[in-house]
Amino acid sequence: MKRILFLLTSVLFVIASFAQADKAKYYIEGDYSISRAPNGQFVYNLTDISSKGIFFSVPDTLRGVVEEDESISFTFEKATTDCPDGFKDGLKFWKWQNNGKNYSWQRDSEVKDAQQNFETDKIMVAMLILDCSNSLGDANFAKLQSSAIKFLDILYNASPDGSVRIGIVGFNTMSNTDEMVRDIEPLTASSKDRMVQFIHGLTLYNNTSLYYAMRKGSDMIADYVASLPDSERDKFDHACMVSFTDGYDNHSKDERLGVPQRGLDNPYFQYIRDNVVNRSVGGKSLKSHVIAVKGNDVSEDNKLYKEVFQGISSEDPVLLDDFSQVEAQFEKMANDLIKRWQNLTCYVPSAHQGRVRWTIGDYTDNNVIVPKVQEKTPAVTYSKRPFLGVNAGLDFEIASQTKTLTYGGLCAGFDFAFPTKKKDNVAVGGMLSLKWPFFVRGPFHIGLGPLMLVGDYENRVAFILGGAVDLRFHNTVERPKKFTWTADNKMGAGGTLRLGFTTIKHKLYFFTDLTLGGFHAFYKDPLACPGGTLYDVDGNEVSGQDLINRWGHDETFYTGPSTDENRAVIEQFYRYDTHPLYFNFSFNIGYRF
Repeated sequence: MKRILFLLTSVLFVIASFAQADKAKYYIEGDYSISRAPNGQFVYNLTDISSKGIFFSVPDTLRGVVEEDESISFTFEKATTDCPDGFKDGLKFWKWQNNGKNYSWQRDSEVKDAQQNFETDKIMVAMLILDCSNSLGDANFAKLQSSAIKFLDILYNASPDGSVRIGIVGFNTMSNTDEMVRDIEPLTASSKDRMVQFIHGLTLYNNTSLYYAMRKGSDMIADYVASLPDSERDKFDHACMVSFTDGYDNHSKDERLGVPQRGLDNPYFQYIRDNVVNRSVGGKSLKSHVIAVKGNDVSEDNKLYKEVFQGISSEDPVLLDDFSQVEAQFEKMANDLIKRWQNLTCYVPSAHQGRVRWTIGDYTDNNVIVPKVQEKTPAVTYSKRPFLGVNAGLDFEIASQTKTLTYGGLCAGFDFAFPTKKKDNVAVGGMLSLKWPFFVRGPFHIGLGPLMLVGDYENRVAFILGGAVDLRFHNTVERPKKFTWTADNKMGAGGTLRLGFTTIKHKLYFFTDLTLGGFHAFYKDPLACPGGTLYDVDGNEVSGQDLINRWGHDETFYTGPSTDENRAVIEQFYRYDTHPLYFNFSFNIGYRF
């Protein structure tokens, strides 16, 4: 039963694998080709690129790179996915290939899975702008400090070599904001420790000059990028501000901008909206990300609250009702920034050409109906090699004699099958099996019969079905005295049914042989063989009553004082003729050449 369950599980797994490729929910696909450059070198290209659930800038042609293991890699820059698990488990490689009958996606597990990596030689400049107003309170301010430090940790772990450049501004009053500034510098192990100390050193005070801090932060970023040396300017990739506040700005003012007003009419708000958010810095847009908690001093309706923070954000702001999710939002913000470096490297075997696909995990879209692609049958499709294999295993037998006997032993055999030209997914041949018992005088078996394989045993799982005539040979068996009989066993015969399957890897195949048969045996002890037919030395049938009459009486026959002598007389003149059954089964593993 366990073998059957294992076989069914294997079949379902194979079917599910093909469905996974056909109905993949997240994949990248393209045409892989090899050409020769004028200098004689091979050129590896991926064209006609498409994807589902994975997002990147799709090039017309992507040039492959030869890796150390001689596989070919293709890198998709800044790739993202809406898959819940992201790219953490890699992507499986499939190739669109003819299996002798039609085309289908075939898994190639020898090609290493696609993996995400980070292009850490690019430079990102980020500014943390942190609210330090009294309205936060000590407990919430401590949570904000912890969240900002977590933000630094995530960026540092992604790029510890200083590709991330960080500056920090804390704000309450405008004059205090000028003092709570840490200049932009590369994020390394030593500088991170100093930044953490700076964050811990920020102090609470009255008022909220958010707009003033954002303006100061954007100017610091612009000045820093402009001062980059030529060797780093080409590597500059992204600039952003991550601002946190627990309410509206109530302190920022500049005579040149006009008289401060409420809400959207505030000229400083309009300046930040029009001149800071998405301003050009080093040829890139400065992105503004805002995390806001609706504090005690915010009593207006949600519409105005949203409109204010949407105006100073490059994307939708993160608006929270309390501090319970502040740390999670800072972590998410850091991880989203990391994705700007996130590249996806996919691999193909160097000599394969054709359509290829990389899929994430086991996600499938069951709503997709995949049309079957009908390909013209080539002029010659008969290319499958003959199936030649040897096998070995364990053998067991139960014989229903006067005392039920069990045997255990070893078995070995040879199998062969040749593909039929009418149906190239069927191969027919024969099988030979030999079985030896552990016990020296146990039965010996020879099995010979036809064998059939259904399926592509070279590239997929194929099913094995066979039948054989089983010949059983057994010498005279002497059992211990406690069994009180001896038997002259003659040859027996039975029928064998073989059920099994081949595997894709390592050219292995597994099967079980089930055999049922009978044999002819003579027993020389009627005491141990009640019933049946008794014969005397002349071959005449003798009934049980005749035996009693000849011997004397029933009590003497069974319990006479001279048991050994009595038995010797009985064994000399009487025997018991029977045809018991035997059931033989084996578990085998084979290897095909």
